Amino acid sequence: MTKTRQSCSRKGFTLIELLVVIAIIALLISILLPSLGSARKTAWTVICQSNLRQLGIATQSYIDEMRDPALPDTRDPAFPGFFVHAKMVDLLQPHLGEAGNSPFNCPAAKGLSSVRDPQNIRYLLQGSRIYSLTETSSGFTIDPTGNLPVSKYTEYYFQDSLPNETGSPTFYPFGTSGRKLRLVRHPDTVVWAMDALDEFPRHQARAQGGRTTGRGQSNVLFGDQSIVLRDYTDYQDRPDKYGAPAPFYNWGHLYYR
Repeated sequence: MTKTRQSCSRKGFTLIELLVVIAIIALLISILLPSLGSARKTAWTVICQSNLRQLGIATQSYIDEMRDPALPDTRDPAFPGFFVHAKMVDLLQPHLGEAGNSPFNCPAAKGLSSVRDPQNIRYLLQGSRIYSLTETSSGFTIDPTGNLPVSKYTEYYFQDSLPNETGSPTFYPFGTSGRKLRLVRHPDTVVWAMDALDEFPRHQARAQGGRTTGRGQSNVLFGDQSIVLRDYTDYQDRPDKYGAPAPFYNWGHLYYR
């Protein structure tokens, strides 16, 4: 009876037991955090691919409305000399239905991997590329400082290779921006869209031998509606399956005579 009363009167943990519990919890957190981070990045990749799939269907719908189908044109008379990727928001939005503008965003586009970062806005303008616009009382415009709020943007690159209509002694006619689809030699391998910025991949490279190698990966949407996660060195340095030279924006249309 005395032993029973003594055992029942004991409440709570001793200091040693509490420290052991804390140590176990800390150990479990240290084990789980990397896997949770990896799962989050995997989810970002899947969402990104889903967005590209919606953009691919919308682009196909846009093309199908034409009697003589042509690929979208990233040039805009309002911004001469620039590749206006942000123009695609207005061009494809009617074909996106209830999805609205959300497919133009990528959950992995954060900080310097986003076209909305002020530093990247200025960097892109130096290369004549417009991925984001600022709305003013007179309409949408470029903010050369990159400090004003972004009103319209796309976190995805769209094919912007300019057509060569005059021909070349070396190449077949090439270029895709606004070009008639029937004039594109291998439309299935043309890159319709991919993660922006391609030079700064926002998805993690594959793990090999227990460690991550390479500069990273980008999701790529091709003209046959396939979406592939490609290594940076793959889309920057390798030709397409028909022999069009790298980088990726040459694939499908730049071929030697």
